[in-house]
Amino acid sequence: MHKSVQISATFLIFLGLLGCGGEKTARPPDSPPPPPPVEAPDRTTTEEREPSDIRMGWQKPFDVIKSLGDLEEKVVVDLGAGMGYFTFKLLPKSKKVIAVDIDEERLEILKGFKSSLGKNQQEKLDVRLVSPEDPGLIEQEADVILIVNTITYIDPLLPYVKNLKRFLKPGGRLHIVDFKSKHMPSYVSAPDIQNRIILYELEDILEEAGFNKIYTDDTTLDFQYMVTAVL
Repeated sequence: MHKSVQISATFLIFLGLLGCGGEKTARPPDSPPPPPPVEAPDRTTTEEREPSDIRMGWQKPFDVIKSLGDLEEKVVVDLGAGMGYFTFKLLPKSKKVIAVDIDEERLEILKGFKSSLGKNQQEKLDVRLVSPEDPGLIEQEADVILIVNTITYIDPLLPYVKNLKRFLKPGGRLHIVDFKSKHMPSYVSAPDIQNRIILYELEDILEEAGFNKIYTDDTTLDFQYMVTAVL
Protein backbone atom coordinates (compact mmCIF):
# COMPACT_ATOMS: atom_id res chain seq x y z
CA MET A 1 0.00 0.00 0.00
CA HIS A 2 3.06 2.29 -0.13
CA LYS A 3 2.83 5.02 -2.72
CA SER A 4 4.51 8.38 -3.13
CA VAL A 5 2.62 11.56 -2.38
CA GLN A 6 3.47 13.95 -5.20
CA ILE A 7 3.99 17.64 -4.40
CA SER A 8 1.48 18.82 -6.99
CA ALA A 9 -1.22 16.42 -5.83
CA THR A 10 -0.80 17.41 -2.20
CA PHE A 11 -0.94 21.10 -3.07
CA LEU A 12 -4.10 20.63 -5.14
CA ILE A 13 -5.67 18.83 -2.20
CA PHE A 14 -5.08 21.86 0.00
CA LEU A 15 -6.58 24.17 -2.58
CA GLY A 16 -9.59 21.88 -2.66
CA LEU A 17 -9.90 22.10 1.11
CA LEU A 18 -10.28 25.84 0.98
CA GLY A 19 -11.81 26.42 -2.42
CA CYS A 20 -15.46 25.60 -1.76
CA GLY A 21 -18.03 28.42 -1.92
CA GLY A 22 -18.93 30.07 1.35
CA GLU A 23 -15.60 29.21 3.00
CA LYS A 24 -13.61 32.25 1.90
CA THR A 25 -12.47 33.04 5.44
CA ALA A 26 -10.44 29.82 5.45
CA ARG A 27 -8.38 30.75 2.39
CA PRO A 28 -4.75 31.66 3.29
CA PRO A 29 -3.49 35.05 2.11
CA ASP A 30 -0.66 33.37 0.22
CA SER A 31 -0.33 29.91 -1.19
CA PRO A 32 1.97 27.73 0.94
CA PRO A 33 5.30 26.55 -0.40
CA PRO A 34 4.98 22.97 -1.63
CA PRO A 35 6.13 20.47 1.00
CA PRO A 36 8.84 17.95 0.13
CA PRO A 37 7.66 14.62 -1.27
CA VAL A 38 7.08 12.00 1.40
CA GLU A 39 6.48 8.28 1.36
CA ALA A 40 2.92 7.47 2.42
CA PRO A 41 2.66 5.01 5.31
CA ASP A 42 0.68 1.78 5.14
CA ARG A 43 -2.65 3.39 6.01
CA THR A 44 -3.20 5.22 2.72
CA THR A 45 -5.65 8.03 3.29
CA THR A 46 -8.49 9.15 1.10
CA GLU A 47 -6.64 12.45 0.57
CA GLU A 48 -3.80 10.56 -1.07
CA ARG A 49 -5.92 8.31 -3.26
CA GLU A 50 -8.16 10.72 -5.13
CA PRO A 51 -8.44 14.35 -6.23
CA SER A 52 -10.21 16.65 -3.78
CA ASP A 53 -13.04 17.48 -6.18
CA ILE A 54 -13.95 13.80 -6.50
CA ARG A 55 -13.99 13.34 -2.74
CA MET A 56 -16.03 16.53 -2.33
CA GLY A 57 -18.76 14.95 -4.44
CA TRP A 58 -19.27 11.82 -2.35
CA GLN A 59 -17.93 12.87 1.07
CA LYS A 60 -20.19 15.94 1.29
CA PRO A 61 -17.99 17.53 3.96
CA PHE A 62 -20.18 20.55 4.51
CA ASP A 63 -23.21 18.33 5.11
CA VAL A 64 -21.12 16.55 7.73
CA ILE A 65 -20.10 19.82 9.35
CA LYS A 66 -23.67 21.11 9.21
CA SER A 67 -24.78 18.06 11.19
CA LEU A 68 -22.49 19.17 14.03
CA GLY A 69 -24.65 22.24 14.68
CA ASP A 70 -23.41 25.67 15.72
CA LEU A 71 -19.67 25.43 16.41
CA GLU A 72 -18.93 29.13 16.90
CA GLU A 73 -18.08 28.76 20.60
CA LYS A 74 -17.02 25.11 20.42
CA VAL A 75 -13.69 23.35 20.65
CA VAL A 76 -13.66 20.65 17.98
CA VAL A 77 -11.22 17.76 17.79
CA ASP A 78 -10.52 16.35 14.33
CA LEU A 79 -9.34 12.89 15.37
CA GLY A 80 -7.41 11.23 12.57
CA ALA A 81 -6.97 14.57 10.85
CA GLY A 82 -4.50 13.35 8.26
CA MET A 83 -3.45 16.27 6.05
CA GLY A 84 -6.43 18.36 7.17
CA TYR A 85 -9.31 17.64 4.79
CA PHE A 86 -11.86 18.43 7.50
CA THR A 87 -9.58 20.51 9.72
CA PHE A 88 -9.47 23.52 7.43
CA LYS A 89 -13.21 23.39 6.76
CA LEU A 90 -13.95 23.32 10.49
CA LEU A 91 -11.56 26.15 11.31
CA PRO A 92 -13.63 29.20 10.21
CA LYS A 93 -16.72 27.81 11.95
CA SER A 94 -15.23 26.85 15.33
CA LYS A 95 -13.75 28.58 18.35
CA LYS A 96 -10.77 26.20 18.16
CA VAL A 97 -9.82 23.10 16.21
CA ILE A 98 -7.45 20.45 17.57
CA ALA A 99 -6.09 18.29 14.75
CA VAL A 100 -4.63 15.01 16.00
CA ASP A 101 -3.10 12.07 14.18
CA ILE A 102 -0.61 9.28 14.76
CA ASP A 103 1.23 9.96 11.51
CA GLU A 104 4.00 12.53 11.73
CA GLU A 105 4.47 12.89 7.97
CA ARG A 106 0.86 13.84 7.34
CA LEU A 107 0.87 16.28 10.24
CA GLU A 108 4.01 17.95 8.88
CA ILE A 109 2.10 18.60 5.65
CA LEU A 110 -0.84 19.93 7.66
CA LYS A 111 1.52 22.22 9.61
CA GLY A 112 2.89 23.53 6.33
CA PHE A 113 -0.62 24.49 5.26
CA LYS A 114 -1.26 26.02 8.69
CA SER A 115 1.78 28.27 8.35
CA SER A 116 0.19 29.98 5.33
CA LEU A 117 -2.92 31.02 7.24
CA GLY A 118 -3.49 34.38 8.87
CA LYS A 119 -2.40 34.86 12.49
CA ASN A 120 -5.93 34.56 13.87
CA GLN A 121 -6.58 31.30 12.06
CA GLN A 122 -3.21 29.89 13.10
CA GLU A 123 -3.96 30.65 16.75
CA LYS A 124 -7.24 28.73 16.47
CA LEU A 125 -5.54 25.58 15.17
CA ASP A 126 -3.68 23.21 17.48
CA VAL A 127 -1.86 20.31 15.77
CA ARG A 128 -0.86 17.32 17.90
CA LEU A 129 1.08 14.16 17.13
CA VAL A 130 -0.35 11.39 19.30
CA SER A 131 0.03 7.66 19.92
CA PRO A 132 -2.45 4.99 18.78
CA GLU A 133 -3.49 4.41 22.40
CA ASP A 134 -3.76 8.04 23.57
CA PRO A 135 -5.48 10.88 21.67
CA GLY A 136 -3.33 13.44 23.49
CA LEU A 137 -6.21 15.49 24.85
CA ILE A 138 -6.85 17.14 28.21
CA GLU A 139 -9.80 16.10 30.35
CA GLN A 140 -13.00 17.93 29.39
CA GLU A 141 -11.14 19.84 26.68
CA ALA A 142 -13.50 19.23 23.76
CA ASP A 143 -17.10 20.05 22.95
CA VAL A 144 -17.09 17.83 19.86
CA ILE A 145 -14.82 15.00 18.76
CA LEU A 146 -15.14 14.26 15.04
CA ILE A 147 -13.83 10.95 13.66
CA VAL A 148 -14.10 10.57 9.89
CA ASN A 149 -12.92 7.46 7.98
CA THR A 150 -10.77 6.40 10.94
CA ILE A 151 -12.59 3.98 13.27
CA THR A 152 -11.61 1.02 11.09
CA TYR A 153 -8.01 1.61 12.17
CA ILE A 154 -8.70 1.89 15.93
CA ASP A 155 -8.15 -1.45 17.60
CA PRO A 156 -9.44 -2.32 20.11
CA LEU A 157 -12.24 0.19 19.62
CA LEU A 158 -14.32 -0.21 22.79
CA PRO A 159 -11.68 0.84 25.35
CA TYR A 160 -10.56 3.68 23.09
CA VAL A 161 -14.11 5.04 22.83
CA LYS A 162 -14.61 4.67 26.58
CA ASN A 163 -11.48 6.71 27.14
CA LEU A 164 -12.68 9.47 24.81
CA LYS A 165 -15.47 10.32 27.25
CA ARG A 166 -12.88 11.80 29.62
CA PHE A 167 -11.98 14.48 27.12
CA LEU A 168 -15.52 15.66 26.37
CA LYS A 169 -17.14 18.45 28.33
CA PRO A 170 -20.49 17.68 30.00
CA GLY A 171 -23.00 17.29 27.19
CA GLY A 172 -20.17 16.86 24.71
CA ARG A 173 -20.59 14.85 21.53
CA LEU A 174 -18.66 12.16 19.72
CA HIS A 175 -19.48 12.27 16.00
CA ILE A 176 -18.39 9.34 13.83
CA VAL A 177 -18.58 9.17 10.04
CA ASP A 178 -17.67 5.95 8.30
CA PHE A 179 -18.54 3.68 5.40
CA LYS A 180 -21.70 1.67 5.02
CA SER A 181 -21.45 -2.06 4.42
CA LYS A 182 -22.46 -2.05 0.80
CA HIS A 183 -20.77 -2.07 -2.59
CA MET A 184 -19.13 1.23 -3.50
CA PRO A 185 -18.41 2.74 -6.92
CA SER A 186 -14.77 2.77 -7.93
CA TYR A 187 -14.39 6.51 -7.28
CA VAL A 188 -15.12 6.07 -3.54
CA SER A 189 -11.98 5.15 -1.62
CA ALA A 190 -13.45 2.89 1.04
CA PRO A 191 -11.78 0.05 2.96
CA ASP A 192 -12.57 -3.48 1.87
CA ILE A 193 -16.09 -4.36 2.95
CA GLN A 194 -14.89 -6.98 5.44
CA ASN A 195 -12.87 -4.29 7.23
CA ARG A 196 -15.76 -1.88 7.76
CA ILE A 197 -17.67 -1.60 11.01
CA ILE A 198 -21.35 -2.40 10.62
CA LEU A 199 -23.60 0.36 11.91
CA TYR A 200 -25.42 -1.66 14.54
CA GLU A 201 -22.08 -2.96 15.86
CA LEU A 202 -20.87 0.62 16.30
CA GLU A 203 -24.09 1.55 18.08
CA ASP A 204 -23.60 -1.38 20.46
CA ILE A 205 -20.01 -0.31 21.15
CA LEU A 206 -21.04 3.26 21.92
CA GLU A 207 -23.80 2.09 24.22
CA GLU A 208 -21.42 -0.25 26.04
CA ALA A 209 -18.93 2.60 26.32
CA GLY A 210 -21.47 4.53 28.37
CA PHE A 211 -22.89 7.13 26.01
CA ASN A 212 -26.43 7.96 27.08
CA LYS A 213 -27.88 9.13 23.78
CA ILE A 214 -27.01 7.77 20.36
CA TYR A 215 -28.38 9.26 17.15
CA THR A 216 -27.91 7.64 13.74
CA ASP A 217 -28.16 9.18 10.29
CA ASP A 218 -27.69 6.77 7.41
CA THR A 219 -29.54 8.77 4.76
CA THR A 220 -27.78 12.16 4.41
CA LEU A 221 -24.65 10.64 2.89
CA ASP A 222 -24.86 8.16 0.04
CA PHE A 223 -21.98 5.93 1.07
CA GLN A 224 -21.48 6.64 4.76
CA TYR A 225 -23.39 6.74 8.00
CA MET A 226 -23.11 9.38 10.69
CA VAL A 227 -23.47 8.51 14.37
CA THR A 228 -23.63 11.09 17.16
CA ALA A 229 -23.10 9.89 20.74
CA VAL A 230 -23.84 12.34 23.56
CA LEU A 231 -22.66 12.14 27.16
